[in-house]
Amino acid sequence: MITIPKEIRQMMREQKFIVVGSVDLNGVANVSPRTAFYFTDDLVYWLDFFKHKSQENFQVIPWVSVAVFDKKQLKGFQMKGKVSFVSDEHKRRNITEIILRSATGKISSKIFGQISQNKHPDVIIFHPKVIYSLNPQEESGKTMLHDKDGETISLFGRVTV
Repeated sequence: MITIPKEIRQMMREQKFIVVGSVDLNGVANVSPRTAFYFTDDLVYWLDFFKHKSQENFQVIPWVSVAVFDKKQLKGFQMKGKVSFVSDEHKRRNITEIILRSATGKISSKIFGQISQNKHPDVIIFHPKVIYSLNPQEESGKTMLHDKDGETISLFGRVTV
């Protein structure tokens, strides 16, 4: 397991927005913006109310990309890793509550609106395995950080830092 660098956590905190990319069995890509999320030093959680394309993709192919960026500074990061569903009811409620408390403005009213309609979100947990810079520089194709577990190395080959 890797630790999400402080700079990325700060960017997620400031931008309040991430984009999740997934793919289905036919290789069709899907991107989904997320504004209702919470993160720790090594994990990212988000709420999933709609349970459509992304969730179906997560169940079939759990490898996803999560991007965060600052369009004013032309700077960003992409994390590749695996997702799973929080199945423990107590933990699911706890994470949902944390996300609700941290949501502001339009985001919080949309979340509360969904919950008031008896839509109980799933909580998705993302485990980053590889991190890349999205900065428009020559070295942006090199990994900044990667997990050294066998699965990550076998999928991404010899990663260059």
